[in-house]
Amino acid sequence: MIMDKVRCMLKAKQMPNEFWAEAVITTVYISNRCPTKSVCEKTLEEAWSERRPSIRHLRVFGCIAYAHVSNQLRKKLDDKGEKCIFIGYDTDSKAYKLYNPETKNIIIS
Repeated sequence: MIMDKVRCMLKAKQMPNEFWAEAVITTVYISNRCPTKSVCEKTLEEAWSERRPSIRHLRVFGCIAYAHVSNQLRKKLDDKGEKCIFIGYDTDSKAYKLYNPETKNIIIS
């Protein structure tokens, strides 16, 4: 079931299969915040932590996102953000994982 969702996410945004691990983590993250019958119409996150999780921060996997470029790394007329692709949520902080296709780097922003 999870791999079906992962396959759909990758195919819908025409992302390469090398992002399958990020898609799995994102699928599980979202599934834990969706209501389920197995725990009396609660989310799994709510059953675990006893508080209802917020879903306002959720984004579409593979959508275009912009990472902020700090003042020290840019000149006066340079762009304040760099165009990236959203690939998931950071597990260590309240941040997004973004992929920059030009530099081929993953950015936590």
